[in-house]
Amino acid sequence: MTTVKMDTLNVYTHMKSWLFLILIIVFTSCDKYSREKYPQLVSKRESYKEINSCYSKEFHNFNQIPGTIQNRINRHLTKRLGINNFKELKFKNGFILSNVPIKIKTNNKSVSIADLLGKEVNKQDCDTILISPIYSVYHELEKPELGIEKISFNLMIDKNGKCIKDIDFPKVNFANNIIPIDSVHSELIRRKISPKKLHIDFWFDNRKDTFFWATSTVISEGSILGPSCFPNVQYHFKMNAKSGEITEYNFQNREDYFFGKYNLYDE
Repeated sequence: MTTVKMDTLNVYTHMKSWLFLILIIVFTSCDKYSREKYPQLVSKRESYKEINSCYSKEFHNFNQIPGTIQNRINRHLTKRLGINNFKELKFKNGFILSNVPIKIKTNNKSVSIADLLGKEVNKQDCDTILISPIYSVYHELEKPELGIEKISFNLMIDKNGKCIKDIDFPKVNFANNIIPIDSVHSELIRRKISPKKLHIDFWFDNRKDTFFWATSTVISEGSILGPSCFPNVQYHFKMNAKSGEITEYNFQNREDYFFGKYNLYDE
């Protein structure tokens, strides 16, 4: 009788051990795809427009440019982004672009802009169809609640306030229509895609006037010493940040899939 009890106790103990082990495996497996392990914040760079100016100078203080230009830039950004987003903007830097030396007022003295900007002597041909000087300013907007560390964008206007290059943004209330990065995490977890070396990018498709979340995994890094200079990347899917529609990566249709990823140059 005692032997039977001992055998039953041993079986029960083993069952408890196996059950405990199974629970550990289950929880470990679940934790493998926990959203905390995926990228939490992403950034988007802005496109730029090439201006072949003979004179250029970077400035880091918005007050360094004329007050009338400041007002025109602020009015334009308020109209494009809305007052709430405009208030959250952070000025990063800017450039003054000019073709000819002009006179400006500095400390009650008239100074040639060439002295302030510095001429690029190697340039022979400059753009003459644009009214110079042109003011090119860069701002950043942070939306961490959506999973966006920062969106940088560039606005260019001439001395009369005419927009030479607008910012890459949809309508004023764009932020209210962006699906947060949590939705991307949910889809990654549903597909059991490992967070190891996973990247989430943020693109803007001006054809559809919306942002996209895009996911990919680096399989192997490229190396100039190896057989390939380029990394081996597996592309998973992209998600329309407005509608939530998912587009699967298709090698045959890759040009359309990547539209918006590389639009860093504006003709």
